[in-house]
Amino acid sequence: MMKSTSFIYQFAKPTDVEQIVTLFKLCLGIEGGAPTLAFWNWKHNENPAGVSPVILAWDQDKLIGIRAFMCFKFIKNNESYVGYRPVDTATHPDYQGKGIFKNLTLTLLEELKKKEENAFVFNTPNSKSKPGYLKMGWIEWGKPFLQLMPTFSILGNSFKKDQERLLNYDFSTISKPESNHLAVYKDAEYLAWRYQKISLQQYGMKIMDVNNTQYTIIYRQKKIKFLNEFRICDVLKNNTICTEISTIILFKLFFSFGFGVLSFINKKTFWFTIKLNNKAPMITYRKIKEEDAMLLFNKVDFSIGELELF
Repeated sequence: MMKSTSFIYQFAKPTDVEQIVTLFKLCLGIEGGAPTLAFWNWKHNENPAGVSPVILAWDQDKLIGIRAFMCFKFIKNNESYVGYRPVDTATHPDYQGKGIFKNLTLTLLEELKKKEENAFVFNTPNSKSKPGYLKMGWIEWGKPFLQLMPTFSILGNSFKKDQERLLNYDFSTISKPESNHLAVYKDAEYLAWRYQKISLQQYGMKIMDVNNTQYTIIYRQKKIKFLNEFRICDVLKNNTICTEISTIILFKLFFSFGFGVLSFINKKTFWFTIKLNNKAPMITYRKIKEEDAMLLFNKVDFSIGELELF
């Protein structure tokens, strides 16, 4: 626990969740993205990678600030890391401009230094919040290879059918993921939590066979003006997480969706896709302990599944 001026900063307790949600409603409004009680618990308390460390700021018994770091388990062969992603934050309208956001963030980082674990912090701040993170020790780590390609099918896209397929899919048969690069550990528990148990159900699944190999595509359908964006979040190849998308899969996906645009992250680029180098999100990074080795961005495999905001 830390006391700054008249404010107290301390870890959230299970009994604080209702007040947390209430403050988000005050700051954002229900239409502005304030989480429900069920969504907050799903995201921060039921995550198989770990319960999110959440720091709260109090003015006596009044909750005035929130800062949550979401947990991701990363693996590389036999090495494991915890990747903390700063996500949800709110400051009471009457207390803005008093340094509460900065104090919450730095207090949480100090607490994480006490843990005996390999860990780092990563996030994708917008242009307004990024300068503040850079001042607190974050660096611009790199941009993923975000690519677009058109899709077209005269039959359209049966999203409800794809959604039902995803909700009924049995992830328990997937193999343990392995990677020579650092990547988010996605086992059956993670995939079920991430795509089946989430209350904001905007995800679907397509399954296709190519040369005796089965590919399972998990995607999010999102409306952008007059187009549908089909966002490839994760790919399974023969029931194992796959970090590379092949040309033939993209060709088949071109005819699997209705009129719209397909978006995906892939380290290999294709001549027929549009590369969004400028519009791809900048991933920022911060070591937690000064003695930690710097992780290299080009040695980390990201998918849209863990980078999109949810």
